[in-house]
Amino acid sequence: MEDFLTNWENIFHKIRERNIFKITIISIITISFFLPSAVNAHHTMSMPIETFLSNDTIDVDYVYNITKRLSNIVFTEYDEENGEIAKGRFFGSKGEKKAAEILAENFTNLGIDVTLEKIEDRPKRKNDPNTHNLEVIDFKVLLDNRTVDCYVAPSWSDSNGSIKNLDTTFNLSGLKIIPMPKYPCLFDLKIFREKQDFVFITNDQWNQPGYSLPLIELLRPFLHPIKLYMTFHSRSLFNIQRWTAFWNIFYPHCKGLIMYDFNKDCHDMNYFCGPAKNFLPVIFMNGTDGDYIFDSLESSRLDLYLGQKYNKSVVSYNVIGTLDGEDSSKIFVLCSLYDSWWCQGTADSAIGVGIVMAIAKYYAEHNITPKYTMKFILFSGEEAGMRGAKYYEAVHKDENIEYIIDINQVGFTQNEPRQTLDVVGNKKGFLDEVWSVVERTDYVKRTGDSADIGRLLWSGGLIPSNPQPFAVSRLNCKALAFFKDGGWVLHHRDGLNHTEGDVLKYFNWTDVLVTGEIVLNITKHFTIDTNNEKIKNSDTTLTDVEAVDIRKT
Repeated sequence: MEDFLTNWENIFHKIRERNIFKITIISIITISFFLPSAVNAHHTMSMPIETFLSNDTIDVDYVYNITKRLSNIVFTEYDEENGEIAKGRFFGSKGEKKAAEILAENFTNLGIDVTLEKIEDRPKRKNDPNTHNLEVIDFKVLLDNRTVDCYVAPSWSDSNGSIKNLDTTFNLSGLKIIPMPKYPCLFDLKIFREKQDFVFITNDQWNQPGYSLPLIELLRPFLHPIKLYMTFHSRSLFNIQRWTAFWNIFYPHCKGLIMYDFNKDCHDMNYFCGPAKNFLPVIFMNGTDGDYIFDSLESSRLDLYLGQKYNKSVVSYNVIGTLDGEDSSKIFVLCSLYDSWWCQGTADSAIGVGIVMAIAKYYAEHNITPKYTMKFILFSGEEAGMRGAKYYEAVHKDENIEYIIDINQVGFTQNEPRQTLDVVGNKKGFLDEVWSVVERTDYVKRTGDSADIGRLLWSGGLIPSNPQPFAVSRLNCKALAFFKDGGWVLHHRDGLNHTEGDVLKYFNWTDVLVTGEIVLNITKHFTIDTNNEKIKNSDTTLTDVEAVDIRKT
């Protein structure tokens, strides 16, 4: 039967791509004849509870439409032709605000109560910087008099090398480009004596397949790929802090750092507003421009203009949809981040938002009253240090959040290197129970063996992303996160006028479908009362249902 269903999924995928309407109708009729128990996802709210239990699929068209609207914000909300910086859905940007409006509108259309919760500084934290951000107001980089497609991280020192005034402007021209020293923090008399303003250049290894760092590399046999990846990332950020702080003091003519990507058509973007700070501007550019520089190192010159300011009153919102449950004393949170870097932000994480919204749609359309009150939370400011999640956790101490399930980086296509969809939990018994549900979906086979799936216990509260503040502060909270593990080569990337990097063309219909089913099944497992008399007396129960979708993959 599984092979039969898989064949039909492949056939329907081709039908969907070719828009063969008549064949689609005939196929649906044929499938309905052979599989009378398979149910389409589009049903009215009057559907009996026995029926929806046999339908474990999400509306992938709906996920795609949400994803597309959020991804396109980088194009629709900014006037780049007149010099406006397209910041995507970054924390506090007009794009993030537009995304919040779109999501609130969708919750309202589903009939789900929605709240836009403004992010503030957290109570009981003196001088809390939760609404502060060092922002780029304007920038331009020229390489041999041509504009470079890049991102510039603002500097935590001003143009004179002081930390007194972060509201400053860097206006530098004719900068010489020097390869970064092998030992960046060792004093070099020759560089100290350099009379011409210059920038260092080095390769940006973050997410590069086969990356390595001294000491970190020794941990590779002992660490899970995610933990190695995050350790490498954290180490890289602190290295840049140390390097630029050292150069800022000892090399008076050093004016910045170039990090060129291993990808030819897109560049990285990174966050330096947390514990690790850069004390010179850091310019991220693509591999094509990096190769160009090394091919003409002696003659290439760089111009940099950067205007920045420190904003102490960033305006941003969590978007919260609430579905009342039978037991309001416990809360089940299903969440994702809706902000992004200065790019389309499709997989990080417009797709995750789409899946959360599709599950909300499923519950609303099937008129489900869950065991516990459910909150579908779309957090802001995750890329800026989990600002929305930290704020929510701090101001909702009265809520008994029993579960928090986060969808982060899922549903995208990458052939090399092979990835794993990791299911990361903070408690062993909880993770074991979740895994028993995950295994029903047969992720690897149904996605065409394009990725593995694995479980990872990450105790101690340091589970990645938005669940972290809850897992750290609430010892009884069961936390779960979904994301494909380290090595996503387009993570935080943008390029070619926002058409390359983390973009919509890598949306993988099959992966989104199957991942969405996994999350839906887990959500139903913990929020639907299987002791309900209607369910016990029906022919189908939640625990013995196989996930079936006959519409598309």
